[in-house]
Amino acid sequence: MSNKFKTIIASLVLVFMAQAASAVVIDFDDLGDESFAQISDGYAGFNWNVIGALAGGDYPGTGLDAAVVSGSNLAFNAYGAWSSIDLAGAGRFDFIGAWFGSYWFEQELAFEGWLDGVLVYSTQDSYAITPDAPTWIELNWAGIDQLMIYNSLADWGVSWGMDDFTV
Repeated sequence: MSNKFKTIIASLVLVFMAQAASAVVIDFDDLGDESFAQISDGYAGFNWNVIGALAGGDYPGTGLDAAVVSGSNLAFNAYGAWSSIDLAGAGRFDFIGAWFGSYWFEQELAFEGWLDGVLVYSTQDSYAITPDAPTWIELNWAGIDQLMIYNSLADWGVSWGMDDFTV
C-alpha cells in the first residue's frame, strides 16, 4: 500500500471518528413559547421528568431570563422538585454539561448518573448557581441512562433554569 493511500485512509478514519464523537446541544428553542409546559417524553431522545420549557425573556429579573444562553427558551424544573432526564429508549448517553441559572435565589445543585438502576456517578460537591448569570456545569459522565438533578432549595419550591444541555 502506498503512503499516499495510507494517508487518505487515515484521514477518512479521523473524519468519521470526529463525527461520531461530536456533541449534541439541546437548546429547547424548537419547543416554542410553551411557558410552564412539561416537556413531552421522547423530546430529543429523552424523557424530561419534572422539567418544563419556557421563554426566559417572559420572566425578566427572575434569573430565568439570565439563564438563557442561546435562543430564547430554556428548560426549568417545576416547583423546585428533584428532576431526572432519562434516555427515552435503550442504550446509554454521555452527559457533557449544561448552563444553569437559579430562579430568584442562589442555590446549589447536585447530580447523580445512573445506569440500569445502579448509581455510577455522583457529585461530591454541589454547584452554586445564581439568578445573576448562567453557570456552566461540566461533568463529562460517560455511559449513563439517567441523570438526576437535586437542588438545595427544593423545600422552598425554588426552580432552576437550564440551557444548552450537551450530550
